[in-house]
Amino acid sequence: MRVTEIFVPNDTPTITYVDRAEHKLQQRLKDLYDTPNMVVSISGPSKSGKTVLIKKVVPEDYLITIPGAGITTAEMLWERALNWMGVPNETVKSSSTSTEVSANGEGGGKIKFPLVAEGEMKATGGVARTWARDRSETRQRGGLEQVVAEIAGSEFVVFIDDFHYIKPEVREEVGRQIKAAAEQGVKIFTASVPHRAGDVVRSNPELRGRVAAVDMEYWTAEELAQIARKGFAALNGEIAPVVEATLAGEAFGSPQLMQSICLNLCYGLPWRQPLEKQDRVNVSVDQMRDALSATSSFTDFSNMVAALHTGAKTRGTERKIHDLVDGTRGDVYRAILLGIRKNPARLSFTYDEILNRVRDVCSEEAPVGSSINSALEQMHIIGDEVQPGTSPISWDENVLDITDPYFLFYLRYSEKLAALAK
Repeated sequence: MRVTEIFVPNDTPTITYVDRAEHKLQQRLKDLYDTPNMVVSISGPSKSGKTVLIKKVVPEDYLITIPGAGITTAEMLWERALNWMGVPNETVKSSSTSTEVSANGEGGGKIKFPLVAEGEMKATGGVARTWARDRSETRQRGGLEQVVAEIAGSEFVVFIDDFHYIKPEVREEVGRQIKAAAEQGVKIFTASVPHRAGDVVRSNPELRGRVAAVDMEYWTAEELAQIARKGFAALNGEIAPVVEATLAGEAFGSPQLMQSICLNLCYGLPWRQPLEKQDRVNVSVDQMRDALSATSSFTDFSNMVAALHTGAKTRGTERKIHDLVDGTRGDVYRAILLGIRKNPARLSFTYDEILNRVRDVCSEEAPVGSSINSALEQMHIIGDEVQPGTSPISWDENVLDITDPYFLFYLRYSEKLAALAK
């Protein structure tokens, strides 16, 4: 097998699939898939394998995936489902109606019938005449009603991925229609990040009791190491446990990111085909660093990082510039980004933790607390402006969340921050 068939960052893995059996997630999801009239809400960190888990339970041909990002009306949700099914935008229905007039004797007079204008007619005994009219009717798509008619009671699943990206003003109506669809036998799955897992029920409190939660946590380092172990074994080799642990620690709980790191390590060794015999493959520090750097090119957050580094526009007073421990100088925005990327790697920080990290990256005087708090508020706004509905950074109630592990990885291993310092 080729290495690209073993480590698969952008597809459902087979050889390197880790079922995390102790969590019983796959069996739990299968049971809920078989439960009628139930909405299933799957929560887990970005890139934590939510979609892969669903595809292990629901055949891919039966999975109608609708991204939450870009849903501006409830009707759009069902329109996208009908698009997936290939239902035409409109259909023409034709019908033909006929009327027969019989006579049993001679006579003259006015004869009335629905499809022929009133007029004189002379009927003679034993003669029958028939008038016919064709009628055509154009029908538009039926939205939710048509989705119900097409797939209610079937094995098909409408999967709303990234439900939390649906705009708050739209969620309430979406929630009502999801409830109506589930009651009529349409299987509904949703996926959200952990701190927004309650959005489905909040969208419509009447969904309580109808929504079953499946909570996925960040993968542990040992679970991520299993991806490396399985993949390298398929290549007829192994790497040192300390290298496995190092790579797993840099994947930040994301199996998809771990797949990317292992693939790039193989590219750099180079190791693209199985070895002729079972052997240990030595990996140097430089080779690990090169693999991590190469993996940062698998995603591009350059515009996002540049916008966050620039910060909000100043009005009159210029920002204070600080001397930083990496040998550069920068304002509070650069200090925060350097604080986020420093060791130990984290995806969530309290205000105090960010405050301490910013102080650690400053070689002399650090920004004051009010300046850091204001900058974090602006970074939240900037993130939404650069990536509306899909920002990788969130500041809410004194907690900073990095919602996409790839963003943190890019901060740590790309050359973007170094370039911006110049």
